Amino acid sequence: MAEAVEPGVVVRPYRASTDFRMVLDSQGDLYELNFPRFKATAEFRAEQAVRIRQAARRPYEHHLLVADNGQGAVGFIWVALRMDLQGLFGSVDQVYVAAPYRGQGVGALLMRAAHDYLDEASVPYARLYVTVANRQAVALYEQLGYRTVRYEMERSV
Repeated sequence: MAEAVEPGVVVRPYRASTDFRMVLDSQGDLYELNFPRFKATAEFRAEQAVRIRQAARRPYEHHLLVADNGQGAVGFIWVALRMDLQGLFGSVDQVYVAAPYRGQGVGALLMRAAHDYLDEASVPYARLYVTVANRQAVALYEQLGYRTVRYEMERSV
């Protein structure tokens, strides 16, 4: 799983002792990138801290992987095993790459590692949500074989 990408980034399992702060600190940026009207608050941060800790304690259901450049985490992916009316699927819940590393293949590296995990778990397909305005992410997901299967629409009232 330790596939390298420039500049020397590898994917490894999440370690709470060294990675928790980076994953938590990225939550505001991650949500604000994908939800334009969203503003991170102290309450949101506290809720995310609980969610991250819970996920780390349930490694079969939640799988967190980290992109590490040798000096620390520069990105992560959070994948969950879920079940719906169509059966078991892998849910790519969060993908985050720190700004200086975007566009360098780190996101693709994280996605391939997540796909490897889902394949090993005999999960038949993966699903994710992405905001239309996040064009760089949409392009990556399409390159990796994702296609639009349903639309979520909204309007002002």
